[in-house]
Amino acid sequence: MIKIFNPNDDNFDSNGNICIDAYKCVETKKRSLSGWYIEVECASRYKRHILQDHLCVIKTKSKLNPQAFRISNIKFTSRRILFQAHHVMFDAHKYFLLDVRPTKLSAIAALNYLNQNTHVKSPFKLLSNVNDVQTAYFIRKTLFEAWQVMEERWNGVFDADNFTVTFNRNQPVDKGATLTYGSDLQNVEVYEDWSQVVTTLYPTGPNGLMLPERFLKSKKQYSTPYVKTIQFESKLEEENPKEEALIEELRNQAMRHLTQHAVPMVSYTVKSDVNQELDIGDLVVVKHPLVFLNTEVQEYVYDVALKRVKSLVFGNYTRDVKQRFEAIQDQIKQTYTKTSELEKLTQEQTKTINQLNKTGKIYIDDHEILVLDALPKEKAKNVWRFGLGGLGFSKNGYEGPFEYALTQDGRFNSSFIGANSITANMLQSDIGSSLDLFSNEAITLITQSQSELQEVVDEALNKRDQFQEQIRQETRTIYQQLQDQYNFEIVKLINGIEEMKSWFRIDENGAIIGKSGNPVSVHIGHNVIEFIENGVAVAVMDNQKLRITSVIALMDIIVGNHIIMKYPQSKTITIIKPVEGEMQ
Repeated sequence: MIKIFNPNDDNFDSNGNICIDAYKCVETKKRSLSGWYIEVECASRYKRHILQDHLCVIKTKSKLNPQAFRISNIKFTSRRILFQAHHVMFDAHKYFLLDVRPTKLSAIAALNYLNQNTHVKSPFKLLSNVNDVQTAYFIRKTLFEAWQVMEERWNGVFDADNFTVTFNRNQPVDKGATLTYGSDLQNVEVYEDWSQVVTTLYPTGPNGLMLPERFLKSKKQYSTPYVKTIQFESKLEEENPKEEALIEELRNQAMRHLTQHAVPMVSYTVKSDVNQELDIGDLVVVKHPLVFLNTEVQEYVYDVALKRVKSLVFGNYTRDVKQRFEAIQDQIKQTYTKTSELEKLTQEQTKTINQLNKTGKIYIDDHEILVLDALPKEKAKNVWRFGLGGLGFSKNGYEGPFEYALTQDGRFNSSFIGANSITANMLQSDIGSSLDLFSNEAITLITQSQSELQEVVDEALNKRDQFQEQIRQETRTIYQQLQDQYNFEIVKLINGIEEMKSWFRIDENGAIIGKSGNPVSVHIGHNVIEFIENGVAVAVMDNQKLRITSVIALMDIIVGNHIIMKYPQSKTITIIKPVEGEMQ
């Protein structure tokens, strides 16, 4: 049963506006903030109740309380309504943070601070058991984007019970689930990425530092060696650390890397004989032929009507190509915005120069060149002076003071600098106690040393290469899935009038053949064939039997070893005779 509520309702104990019966209701839930939504198909008579942003409340697989989902993407046909609805925790996309900076706060303190500073009052209640203390700045971001940053920086996992959002430590629940390569892999889609695996590591440190033993080996070894060399930067705070300390640090860094990359990244999708007890975050031990792997449930698809899990995804990382593409799109969008701002500044400066350079006057003496708005120079107000001491501009006449200046000693004074790139060893404030760079999100305050920055750059390059390979693998997998499941439509239009729309659809339940405007369709299942008229099965064939309401035979019917046939010499006589010897 599905209950429909108004957009602003937050108490779902009643039956709401109406209770509807759905032809289909499928819940898809992914780990943390990756997604949680339902897909519903119901009769068209509910059209006046299925409205954008209204709430659809159902009993889900993983929660005791019925959960609210906000309706969107509605599609109406002559007989049916199809729509998608996302869990109300994703309403966080609609709440805006102008400039919010949780500084050295625990997870719950940071969550509450964000929740209290949205542009309009937030409906969420936050809970957390994460103890990490961190700092983050959110300028012109949505509440959901802030949660995404917190998920990574504070190291936790999000979940929700309607408008109560939890952010807790990742603690997989062991329900004894295992998967063994071999018979268990029937009807299981397997994805493995070995690109980051390393079992033998040759680490190097600052200034070409090497370990005395040269190589380090992982406890996990395979028949084929996975050998890499990686450069690590020192994070020791001492100004001139001893070589022994640097070697020990390098060894520890290398061992951590070996531990983290000893096994491949794996993902498994199960679509038959699915374990119905598993939930998001539960532990599944995979008995791989080469290594035992601890994986977690990342996603499930649940048939609400049948109360049965249709598919399950588990692995030791999250396969989400969509999120990675969205991150790349955001970076492109930010770069485009910055480029547009620089182009705008260039156009404005060009306009200013073209206009004012037609009215100015030039005066040259033995020591300097002057560009003025009036002569003699004592009467001028806007003055450019260029000489051995430097270049300066004054709005207060020849003697200054000069608001903008570049002097011989290398100092530059300006109220605004627009540049595509600025390289500097130090940014320093001479006025006040601090330099505030956070009012502009295009500027990032860098406090690391040069070695730390190099480590960040190296890590970013490694992740870029890793993501490229993952995206290639994901694309191959998605392409294969599209070959297995597809929809095909033929639409012929003549003079803007639709003359024919035949369709042929294949899904997990079989094949359906039909034609637009025709009440008759054929459903071919795995062990049944149904002839459908106006949504009702008028003939069914299964188990070598045909069940049909009525039959009209123009000539004859054979039943067993007898034939019922029309008597040729009469229009009103029917005869029954044996056909022995003619039947096989």
